[in-house]
Amino acid sequence: MKKNTAFLITSFLISGFLLTTFNGFSQEKKTASLFKNQTELIEARRLTQIPDAVSESSAIAVTTQNHIWSLNDAGNTNEIFCFDTTGNLLKEILITNATNIDWEDLTMDDQKRMYINDAGNNENDRKDLKIYRIPNPETIQGNVVQAEVIDFSLEDQVQFPPPGSNRNYDIEAIIWKNDSLYLFTKNRSEPQTGICKCYSLPAQPGNFTAKLVDAIFLGTTNKEARVTSADIDLNTGELLLLTETKIVSFTDYPANQFFDGDMTSYYFSNSVGQVEGVSFVENGNLYLTEEGPGKNGGYLYAVKWKNSSAVAETGFEKISLFPNPFKDKIIISLPPGLCVSLEVFDINGTIVFQNQDFDNHLNLEFLMPGIYFLQFVAGNQNCVRRVVKL
Repeated sequence: MKKNTAFLITSFLISGFLLTTFNGFSQEKKTASLFKNQTELIEARRLTQIPDAVSESSAIAVTTQNHIWSLNDAGNTNEIFCFDTTGNLLKEILITNATNIDWEDLTMDDQKRMYINDAGNNENDRKDLKIYRIPNPETIQGNVVQAEVIDFSLEDQVQFPPPGSNRNYDIEAIIWKNDSLYLFTKNRSEPQTGICKCYSLPAQPGNFTAKLVDAIFLGTTNKEARVTSADIDLNTGELLLLTETKIVSFTDYPANQFFDGDMTSYYFSNSVGQVEGVSFVENGNLYLTEEGPGKNGGYLYAVKWKNSSAVAETGFEKISLFPNPFKDKIIISLPPGLCVSLEVFDINGTIVFQNQDFDNHLNLEFLMPGIYFLQFVAGNQNCVRRVVKL
């Protein structure tokens, strides 16, 4: 099978970090935690219309339950806006030394400093990626502030733009954790590969190269796979990724390896708009913001996060793989009565192996070192497991 050239380049670039990063984890922990990929339903309830001043809302950060911060995306003013849960515009702050090329998310650290992500990159051709850091906006006197600047590039991007089949360098979701920023891609590849990449970056002013640290498969369609925002609960460690159809949660992961934890996809049970911001709220709920139609503001939504529906048992949760990471072979253990076919994808979504009747001792010694995804299919259901080849 012809291998994807972009993947070969990526494999050489990341093979060093794979050997460093994954050898330190216990295989028992990874085997136990990788295989809970569950599906639940949630309802997003409209709270209020967002002020028209933020009609292209593409981010959210909540400083108090009734102080909600947002911003507009590409080509709009270099301002952040505060409004409340009744839709009243409370404050605007101008970032004097910033340009809004494509602002696409907000996050806050443990000192309540705010990070403004200017790394939206629809065409995957930008070489001027930035994140602006400002003090806690609640403490800013007046309506102007100067930001500290983090300039960065992505370590695995070598073409600007890359081919259409490998356009996965649009950063529209960021979080802060333990003095680092973690960046998540909105995959614009055609055809859609379903892969969301995660990069890490020091959370301090300067010029850096963002390191590719992980990747995860989120779905086969644009609505499922394109991540528009992220948030993390610094108390529990739960990470959220937002797409148009769902919120994906990661919990119980080792260190900062989010995608090695338990993964649950919460699909919206009701219709929502173009949601582009997600944030935890103090009472255990979530707020979502959406981009509005034309010059009008979209809606602020509330999600009751602690009262989701029951998990549907499919049998997939009992699939186990060992070892992981692996060198040549993976032992696949299936629950009795579960008949599945198997496809293996690389980090770019290219099928590198498929078999309708595979052996439980799967030989993948022909693959390059890197991250791969095993998709198990049974009837109209499927699940995906991530593995690492050393």
